Amino acid sequence: MRRIVTTFLVFACAALHAGESAAQKQDRSLQLTKAGMAILRAKLDGEGQPARESPGAKYPQLTFPLGMCAFPNGLCGAVRRDGSVAVPPRYDWIGGFSDGRAAVRNGGLYGFVDEQGRETVPPRYTLVDDYRFGFARIVVDGKAGLIDRDGQVVIAPTYAHIVAIGPDRFRIWKIDPGTPRVEDEVHYSGLGRRITGKIRDDDDVDEYGTIDRAGRLIEPLGRSFDSADPSIRLVRHDQKWGLQRADGSWLIEPRFDAVDTPWGGLARFSLNGRIGFIGRSGRVVVEPIFDEAWPFRPFGSYTVVRQGQTMAVIDRAGAVSFRIDADELQDLDVHARSAAPLGWSFKRNGRWGLLDPLGRTVMPAEFDRAIQRCLDGHLIAFKDKEWSHYRADGSPLQPSAGRIVDGGCRPSPVYVAKVGDKVGLVDADARELAPAVYDALLPVGQNLWNAKRDGKWGRIATDGHWVIEPKFLYLSRDAPFAVAIVASQRGIVKPDGSWLIAPRFEAARLRDADTAFVATAGATGIIRLKDGSWAVPPRSGEMCDINYGLLSKSDGRRVLLSKAGQVLIDARVDQIELGLETGLLSFLKNGKWGAMDTAGKVVIDPVHDEMLGFSAFRGVTWARREGRWCALDRRGKVVPTIACMERHPRVSVGREVKCAVEP
Repeated sequence: MRRIVTTFLVFACAALHAGESAAQKQDRSLQLTKAGMAILRAKLDGEGQPARESPGAKYPQLTFPLGMCAFPNGLCGAVRRDGSVAVPPRYDWIGGFSDGRAAVRNGGLYGFVDEQGRETVPPRYTLVDDYRFGFARIVVDGKAGLIDRDGQVVIAPTYAHIVAIGPDRFRIWKIDPGTPRVEDEVHYSGLGRRITGKIRDDDDVDEYGTIDRAGRLIEPLGRSFDSADPSIRLVRHDQKWGLQRADGSWLIEPRFDAVDTPWGGLARFSLNGRIGFIGRSGRVVVEPIFDEAWPFRPFGSYTVVRQGQTMAVIDRAGAVSFRIDADELQDLDVHARSAAPLGWSFKRNGRWGLLDPLGRTVMPAEFDRAIQRCLDGHLIAFKDKEWSHYRADGSPLQPSAGRIVDGGCRPSPVYVAKVGDKVGLVDADARELAPAVYDALLPVGQNLWNAKRDGKWGRIATDGHWVIEPKFLYLSRDAPFAVAIVASQRGIVKPDGSWLIAPRFEAARLRDADTAFVATAGATGIIRLKDGSWAVPPRSGEMCDINYGLLSKSDGRRVLLSKAGQVLIDARVDQIELGLETGLLSFLKNGKWGAMDTAGKVVIDPVHDEMLGFSAFRGVTWARREGRWCALDRRGKVVPTIACMERHPRVSVGREVKCAVEP
């Protein structure tokens, strides 16, 4: 009897342990991977901190739940601030939360979830937008409508585009104003429109009106005219444009072929193929007599127009300042900081010259590019593959001996001048600052230059005195610390040239203010500058920074590490895509492409001839197999709502970068 009981307990305990193991395994599948947690920590650490990519900007405060795709198997869900799961990872894509709802995508279709992870709208729509004022746009068969927070259709899908602008006001468009469609996943471009002398001929794209919840038209189709007075709108009637007040009465009866929005208080309009200008009241200020006309700048008193082959400059009343036969005419004030013109670069027969503000020739049309004005007032021109410098009056800016060899404008008015085979420094008036006794000069920062003399590198101030004596075979252009080479060994020097870290490395590169990449004996790691200790111990091969981590490369192996050096993925592959945040990483192995999750588990087998990275916006990748490109979801299945094609989809992708300590 005791044996039977003991046997029963053994089996019961084994079953219990097996159940716990399965539950734990299931829990792990719902948790962020180690890479996912590293990404989350990095995002939290960055809240409100200065953005390295945009000086003066700061990283925003995060809103939670936060959509993430760095889960096991590469599916997307959402987490709370502590990393716990709010929306289980079961989607190809998840958007940000708005009005307590987030858009999700599966099988190429979109739906919504709430902050507890419940599906309020199962994925069934071609496209959706975020909720605003309790309503979200949906697209069915190319037509847009609105649903409420419970997923009930409020405005049937009948419009090109619709968006809620209030609890009972909805803006509708005649033509979709540019929301990406499914096919835009193939050909998406963020390029803006180039300002030309013509008025757009696709202004109907901007036509919109306003309806209420019952679908009644409150505001007729038209366009906004002046942001300073939203009560006036551009409305088209019988193919002509006019200005309409909020009560529906006409400020200006429809009579224009096209009308622009005001730039600098005046708006371009066209009539019978000619362009003129109207004021904010709609009164014609400049008659339509030009073939082309460029907008007035906000604070500028002038603009450029064209009649036939003649270019001209006019003021706000239409008075002509001057005319010139030219192919192009460009304002020298490219920063738009001056109310009056500073001069003009003109093009004739493929060559560029310079005019003064009144249109008088200062420099003949003999240069290969448009003449530029630097902030210090001097001019630069390009001819026969060489830059030349001029004073504001067009006279050559050259030192008493030699010539200025810098190309382009500098933030500080200090330029490199060459005399014979030596170089020195001159100021904006070509006066000598540092004598021409150096073999080479390279700018480092404010008033500092790396200088080479007698085959050795040091560092000088603008007046030519040595800050670091010339004693190195190489000196990096970093400050305050720099990498220096002595006898083929790399070390780190202080601002005075003494050693911070003695030379003992085969390669070195400063990484930030506190650390540096160094390589020795075929391995690469990261050292701390303060004491030379290892921040990340060396690993065989090369190492470099990637978003949210580090990449270590060696033949047939890719290891993705956290910023602290913790191993996130150790893969025997030949190449790997570096977008950790996308959740699935395309990889190349034995000539074929597949995808793995951020724990290194293969999710899509390497059977494809080519594969692009997963998109952060739509949650799909493109892969080529047997001559056809098809969109794949995160499970490796073809997305049925996107047609396969034979040509390349032209989607950008983040491939491996050259990962070397020194270029």
